[in-house]
Amino acid sequence: MSDSESSSQRLQLWLGTISFFLCFAVWGIVSSFAPAYRQQFHLTATQTSLIVAVPVLLGSLGRIPLGMLTDRFGGRVVFTLLFLASAGAGAVLANVSTYGGLLAAGFFVGVAGSSFSVGVGFVSKWFAAERQGTALGLYGMGNMGQSAVVFLGPVLAVVIGRSNFIYGISALLVVWSVVFWMLARNAPAFVPNKKGLGPMVQILTKEPLAWVLSLFYFLTFGGFVAFSIYLPSLLKDDFGLAPADAGFRAAGFVVLATLLRPVGGALADRLGGARVLWGVFLGIVPFALLLAWPSMVPFTVGALGCAALLGLGNGAVFKLVPQYFPGNTATVTGLVGAMGGLGGFFPPLLLGKFRDSLGVVWPGFVLLAVMSLLLWFLNLRVFIPRQQALELNQHPDFARRSDQLRAGAWAVTVTGLLVASIVIGSRNLQNFDAALVVYTFAVIFATFGVTYHYAVWLQKPPTKRYWQRSLELAQSRGWLKTLALVTQTAGTHLIAQKFIAKRSRTRWWMHQMLFWGCLSAAAITFPLVFGWVNFTSHPDDQMTYITWLFGFPVGTMPARSLIAWVLFHGLDFSAVLVLGGIALSLGRRMKDEGALALETMAADFLPLALLFAISVTGLALTVSTLWFRGAFYGFLAVIHAITVISALLFLPFGKFFHIFQRPAQLGVKVYQQAGAEDEGSQCPRCGQRFASRMHIEDLKMVLPQLGFDYTSKDGSSHWQALCPPCKRKTLATVQMRVKENAHGQASAIR
Repeated sequence: MSDSESSSQRLQLWLGTISFFLCFAVWGIVSSFAPAYRQQFHLTATQTSLIVAVPVLLGSLGRIPLGMLTDRFGGRVVFTLLFLASAGAGAVLANVSTYGGLLAAGFFVGVAGSSFSVGVGFVSKWFAAERQGTALGLYGMGNMGQSAVVFLGPVLAVVIGRSNFIYGISALLVVWSVVFWMLARNAPAFVPNKKGLGPMVQILTKEPLAWVLSLFYFLTFGGFVAFSIYLPSLLKDDFGLAPADAGFRAAGFVVLATLLRPVGGALADRLGGARVLWGVFLGIVPFALLLAWPSMVPFTVGALGCAALLGLGNGAVFKLVPQYFPGNTATVTGLVGAMGGLGGFFPPLLLGKFRDSLGVVWPGFVLLAVMSLLLWFLNLRVFIPRQQALELNQHPDFARRSDQLRAGAWAVTVTGLLVASIVIGSRNLQNFDAALVVYTFAVIFATFGVTYHYAVWLQKPPTKRYWQRSLELAQSRGWLKTLALVTQTAGTHLIAQKFIAKRSRTRWWMHQMLFWGCLSAAAITFPLVFGWVNFTSHPDDQMTYITWLFGFPVGTMPARSLIAWVLFHGLDFSAVLVLGGIALSLGRRMKDEGALALETMAADFLPLALLFAISVTGLALTVSTLWFRGAFYGFLAVIHAITVISALLFLPFGKFFHIFQRPAQLGVKVYQQAGAEDEGSQCPRCGQRFASRMHIEDLKMVLPQLGFDYTSKDGSSHWQALCPPCKRKTLATVQMRVKENAHGQASAIR
């Protein structure tokens, strides 16, 4: 690509983004002044919801015809005319004096919201398919025009008056229409669609994928619009915020969602839009449920989480539109954009109705969570298989980067959910012990690292195939039967660990002591560190403790009772178990010559050293408290904190990671049992059954993905089809032939 082509692309992208910004600024005028209109015209919650939703209606429906016009005439002409129409509608809005007039003017102001489909058709033609996600994500940052008006509108209206503010935006649009007409150009790749209205309508009626994408955008962009226009009123009504404060917070929501839109497009270019939407729809569910909590901190966490995910989703959807409809991008964008706009039209009305009828709005957020979950399933069935088919032809380096990005997205999501659960479980940090904050940050880091490592491990071809087979077997054999087998295997292999007892009774005791010692310590420590469990003295009896779980009282106990003594010394019991397991482990490693030959410092001794240090320093704290009147307690507490944090930081990288891999053994057992029941794979040389047919088929599938192809040159046979004895015989035969040929050549030379 030449420098002139690149500069032209940047210029047109900037022109499209600024145009979108200005149009969305006009589109957001009514919502920015909704609290003021409510006071001026004495409106109910439903009427207020209606005035902020009406502009969305025309802005949504208008995207379909404007998208078709853009495909026919190009974005330069359509955008210019749209600026002038939006400016006229804004001038009318500045003069309204009745509620009916406000509704009518607001409806026509909505034409500015139709700009989205025009800009997508205009911008996308300037960029190649592999860059369209990023380009359209940057274009989508024009959403901040609405945020700017929501935040600045009420402030500037105090200084210059509401009408003058609206007149000023209208005049700015007129000026910009001239600038745009002079500088904008349709892309060289643009070919006017002269087929007429009929074929364009047929695309919308006969392409089911277009409607699926419309449903996706109904949630992602509709949710964005609904929040951006209704948040000022909701924050004022539910939390008593001043209009300026509510507008500032709503602007923050819009800015976050808008900034992450290009990130969503860039991720979609690298991972695929379907992959990004998979995480978006699943992540919205918990954050939407947080919005139902009538408290500012959970509501804020939920709103910011939804803002981030909706922004990512908006960018991902419009990676898929030009990908699946390259010749009719603006037309399909019109449909998808219209559904997205309608998605912003109905929620404010629904929330207003809930408030007037029930006095609450939380059912609306529960509906958001349910709809997001349904769309997650739809994406899983429709677009994920198509994305997987595309990934089979990807370059290995590209696939590796995609796996890393997916793992990073998983790690961020799981870590975010942990942070949210800490905030909620500790009742907005009321029960959180600030002295334990360093442990909390270490756990958060470990959670990110473990999730990232685990997600990368799951993407490795052998592991991925095992998991896919496990799900297939669960569906074919029946979920109840599979659950019964998994439960039985968990009891014998994870809890009782009978397979270790068959090797050595001493080794079994070692594993059991380490297993139960670490498990009990984690079960005690993490809830206390997160503030999920805490103890307080009874207000009427200082010698009685109240146990709180997630802020709810679950029981009381005398301070000097046996249960209190056992509970408060639980970590001491865990430390004793761990020390016993370490002693048995070291004894075995010093006597077993096979273990001595294989063990290393990082893999074998460092984990034991960390567990030993944690246990000894923990017991030392108890000894200092009980028998030495707290002597050296501060020093011991610091040393203990260092050892615990070191172990948590080591968790994702070293041998401790096996703790998280071990449960996957359950799926392996299901795999083995299913393989034992199939007809088996017979060796073509000796005719003996040597493995399950499923296992051999999976090997043939996975090995090429790892760079090993054992198929014969003519494709008639495969090395993995032979049993191990016949493989050894074949290798021996080949070696003998090579040796004989070498001797023959040597004799000929002599």
